[in-house]
Amino acid sequence: QVTVGLLSAATLGVFPPGDPNGRPPANYTESQQVVNVTARQTAAIRNFVNRISGSQRLLAHGQIYPGRPNLEFMERQIQENHPDSWKGYNIAYAAKADDEPTSPMRRWRLDDEQVVYPTYELIARHKEQLERHPGFFNICIHKGFSPSPVDTPEMGNPTDIPKASRDWPHFNFIIYHACWGGMVPFAWSKPVLDDIVAERKFLNGVPNLPWLTQFGQTCGQLPNVVAEIGSTFANNVVTWPTVCAHMLGQLLKYFGEDRIVFGSDCVFNGSPQWQIEALWRFQIPEEMRRRFGYPELTPTAKRKILGLNSARLYKIPAQGLAAGDAVGGVYKPLP
Repeated sequence: QVTVGLLSAATLGVFPPGDPNGRPPANYTESQQVVNVTARQTAAIRNFVNRISGSQRLLAHGQIYPGRPNLEFMERQIQENHPDSWKGYNIAYAAKADDEPTSPMRRWRLDDEQVVYPTYELIARHKEQLERHPGFFNICIHKGFSPSPVDTPEMGNPTDIPKASRDWPHFNFIIYHACWGGMVPFAWSKPVLDDIVAERKFLNGVPNLPWLTQFGQTCGQLPNVVAEIGSTFANNVVTWPTVCAHMLGQLLKYFGEDRIVFGSDCVFNGSPQWQIEALWRFQIPEEMRRRFGYPELTPTAKRKILGLNSARLYKIPAQGLAAGDAVGGVYKPLP
């Protein structure tokens, strides 16, 4: 039931390739040798899929490498790859903060005016890209699923989001995984469920889901911040449904049904079809909704989360998804 997909590629990896004792890359050239899919390959895959389908079936991320020494590579991505939007990992060693060729790249935060804001400025200058790639100002950021119990924005804490979103109101900051899993090794949900059952660790009246609750309460009222649920939903809906119900309830409570988008992380979780079916069936228990003020997860909300919200963010006309180019949509359904 997937009609349009968005291809991501992580800027994660140590250099040299395959070395378990590797070091952080010193520049984007080294980094591109250790990523799973390069920036050029990501765009080429998009172009291949759309060519053989004769339709806009796939969008592609550009890869965010912050820092002035990386601006040349960011510019090259724009000119050669024409990204549909951008993907960045605060946790990745992808930021170059100095001009020393051999110094390692480092982790970064969204509100660093010296390191990251020049990158935002470069993206903003290329507003001509919006004509053919209307999601070009979508800044997608991995937050959550941290491998280390370190409570910093570089590792995924959302405290750097408010300033960046206010300073750059024409961007949409789409926060992947909705920050889930901070301070919980690889988002293992059993300790969180234990806290919920024991009714401990609340934050402003709701169970404190690591980083996700904080994200909702500090960013939910920011109009250009969006919560994405890739892997957050998949990793909890079957094994930890109570935790999942609180996740979705809090995202609906703080962001509303218009600013939550579905993601599958399907290379990790297989075909996304089972996740789509699980979301269609999922309900937040009425007693939980009444006690914590969670909205109902209605069919309309599910339809928005599963596709219509992303269609709006990438300006793919919803009517075009159903009727093709006859009404101006860029997507043509297969027979």
